[in-house]
Amino acid sequence: MYHSVWKQMKLFAGFCRWSIYRIEAKTISDRRFIEWKYKKRMGKRLDLQNPQTFSEKLQWLKLHWRSDLLTQCADKVEVRKFVEARVGSHILKKLYGVYANAHEIALAELPGAFALKVNHGCKQMILCNNKKELDWPYAARILNLHLRNNNYYHLREWAYQNIAPRILCEEHLTKDGNTMFEYNFFCYHGTPRLVEVIEINGDERRANTYDMDLNLLWRKYKSPPIVGTLERTEHYEEMISYAGKLAQGFPFVRVDFALTQGRIYFGEMTFYPLGGMHRYNPEAFDEFLGSYLQLPDRNLLVHEKV
Repeated sequence: MYHSVWKQMKLFAGFCRWSIYRIEAKTISDRRFIEWKYKKRMGKRLDLQNPQTFSEKLQWLKLHWRSDLLTQCADKVEVRKFVEARVGSHILKKLYGVYANAHEIALAELPGAFALKVNHGCKQMILCNNKKELDWPYAARILNLHLRNNNYYHLREWAYQNIAPRILCEEHLTKDGNTMFEYNFFCYHGTPRLVEVIEINGDERRANTYDMDLNLLWRKYKSPPIVGTLERTEHYEEMISYAGKLAQGFPFVRVDFALTQGRIYFGEMTFYPLGGMHRYNPEAFDEFLGSYLQLPDRNLLVHEKV
């Protein structure tokens, strides 16, 4: 009983802090907010006149690159239509339902294991391995609170601003305890240039970044590295092909896939990884990532059709 009450108190306190933050953030222009947040997080001034690093260029894109397709592809529900049109539905996870709020979810109709998430957030997910053990009242409160947050205000990631918030329920890919690999392709101007690979085995995560030939690059993570050599298998080549098709027309997008039990699943499309405010280790890796991104002519962006 005490544990449950404590969880509720922490949840309410976090929501109150976010509500105050959101109210304050609405009074500041996108540019001023981004410049302030960048300085606070990165420890240096943001150069928007002559951006060189990946982080700086992503801030420029937040401010100047606007397209309805950004909204669609950042929406975890609507992006499914985009993937189906460009690649096919065979790489989509099973979708059990889409809901306006948690009260619409009929738990009895869901399978024993599933994943619940909001369509407009980041890492706002509930992985249920066994619904008989799920604290549903608590999970429902979390989901409904997530629905009230607009991820745009956190780091001014424009793609999230106009998403109509919903909850989706998908299949749980690792419900049986199997190992899963995430392949996150950094795509520039429609071409995959490097790939971040994350190995997930239970609660353990290992990560490396590679070039497209799976040669290890020098980026370091807090997580331990992946052990062993990755092979250029048919699945890998297939994912490269899918990433290129989905990335066509975008200056930059990270296209994510999951590979488990010999099958490829689409993950998501991310236009501002880590909000574009991540301190890479080493710092020079930020410049390396930025070297592939040629910013579009600002005067042409209003008319651009992806």
